[in-house]
Amino acid sequence: MAAPRDLPDAEVRRAAAALVRAHGSDTLAFFKLRRDKQYLFNPAHTAFVGYRVEGGVLVVSGDPVGSPEAVREVIPEVTAFAETHGLRFAAVAVSDEGRALFEQAGLRALYVGDEAIVDTGTFSLEGRAIRKVRQSVSRLEAAGYHAHVAELNEIPAAVLSELEQIASDWRQGAKERGFSMAMDSLDNPDGGETVVLYATDETGAVRGFLQFVPVFGRSAVSLSFMRRERDTPNGLTEFMIVSAIEELRARGIAEVSLNFALFARLLREPRGVLERLAGRGLALGDTWFQIERLYRFNAKFFPRWQPRYLMYERRFGLPRAGVAALWIEGQLPYPGRRRGRVGTA
Repeated sequence: MAAPRDLPDAEVRRAAAALVRAHGSDTLAFFKLRRDKQYLFNPAHTAFVGYRVEGGVLVVSGDPVGSPEAVREVIPEVTAFAETHGLRFAAVAVSDEGRALFEQAGLRALYVGDEAIVDTGTFSLEGRAIRKVRQSVSRLEAAGYHAHVAELNEIPAAVLSELEQIASDWRQGAKERGFSMAMDSLDNPDGGETVVLYATDETGAVRGFLQFVPVFGRSAVSLSFMRRERDTPNGLTEFMIVSAIEELRARGIAEVSLNFALFARLLREPRGVLERLAGRGLALGDTWFQIERLYRFNAKFFPRWQPRYLMYERRFGLPRAGVAALWIEGQLPYPGRRRGRVGTA
């Protein structure tokens, strides 16, 4: 039996959004409100997962959301649904807490990387270790750049149009990538309360922006989009991130989740010979995949590293789960389908 492909209607989306606002304490919970995700609930509709089916694999996005008792009920619902429709079961970007839930359902875990989470209370531009970031900020300020912060629904239409044009130019014709760690667009109907920082140059023109989604139940936000015009001066992204950390700290936000760094631990603190060799391989392949580059960029802000996992069925389920996850995240082209390339920070 083929799995249903219909996306949630407005009523189902409202139910999911209400659970995210009530129980979405994980830094990736808000991203379940993307419009390209389907939902499965427990019988009482007190917990749910966001998922998509690709290549015969049902891929869940991050941890289940709901009350602690309810999230333990929803995983068996997903397992039964996958079996009924002849699908493999996997989950991507799962936290340490979520990993335990999926392992109880018989799934295995593969470490795939880390979120970089900055503590706004201890972040500082003082000291030699962060001098390059400090110099970038000073250089942009001297050039007449300014940072502006507002909730998305408060931004004037003319400015919002500039933000959307920057995002479009950055993609160069490609769709927005992401499934578990980003929103699908700035105009997502649940995005009005997200916080946007945009940078203007000496003429007042918007040159780049960051979007942060809320985390409920804890004092945190998560970075969704980081976009800029391609001819902007070096250091604009650092300028925007530092400005955002300082403004969010002033608003009482304690944690800022930045980019996801693939296999960051293998570069940062490899365990044993095999991981050291893998880390060297990642460094050598950075020209093509930019894995080490993104890790080094995140490390500039001295974050805490939060591991994330790919969950998969049985030993031989890993290849199919991995390919499906890469397709869904937009990191691997679909066979026979041309896809535009999206730049990185």
